[in-house]
Amino acid sequence: MVGLDNSLRSNHTSATAKPWHSSPSKPPTVHPTTATPLPEQLRSIMRLLPHSVVVCTSNQPGDGPRAMTMSSFTSLTLSPTPLVTFNIATPSRTLDAIRASGGFNVHVLSGDERGARVANHFTKGNVGGHVLEDLEGLGYSYPDGESGKEAPVLKGEGVMFALRCRVLRDAPEGGLVRVRDHVIVVGEVVEMVRVEGEEEFGLVYADRKYRQVGGVLEK
Repeated sequence: MVGLDNSLRSNHTSATAKPWHSSPSKPPTVHPTTATPLPEQLRSIMRLLPHSVVVCTSNQPGDGPRAMTMSSFTSLTLSPTPLVTFNIATPSRTLDAIRASGGFNVHVLSGDERGARVANHFTKGNVGGHVLEDLEGLGYSYPDGESGKEAPVLKGEGVMFALRCRVLRDAPEGGLVRVRDHVIVVGEVVEMVRVEGEEEFGLVYADRKYRQVGGVLEK
């Protein structure tokens, strides 16, 4: 999504930061205006819209796992097989792993402090060490039982479900569509893995903050 991937990527905090906690909702801090360039107008408008927050993992053959937090994930179709989609800004090591391996996992995070902590961990990029190190309260496993072949599945607090996916094979572009400086990824869901915890609404992101789903509007 416009302006969101970069915000998520730069939103991590140091190990000495205060613990995650919830706070009352406040009015938006962004105020779209025609006095700014059109790209900034769109960025401001998009920050007013909540977007899902998920963690995508993949595996770079011969070089280990990759992972990133993203806010562009959504379903595409349910028939004849379920498809999901998201976009990634290039260059991206996670995208390189998805392209090389043909597979990835999307993790649905809980809409609370635990989910925010997991999301924040994976905004730090894939440089400088093993991306799955220092996962406090969180582990991972490989579906095939062998590291180095399939994308890891995250397990533990803050992760509700994992969707195991493979890059769509029957599209003319092979499920990877370049649009300017982004690549749209289309994946086929092959399995849903229930990780842990009670069912609740997932984590969302708006106005440069992780958020919980609020009240209900009914008629």
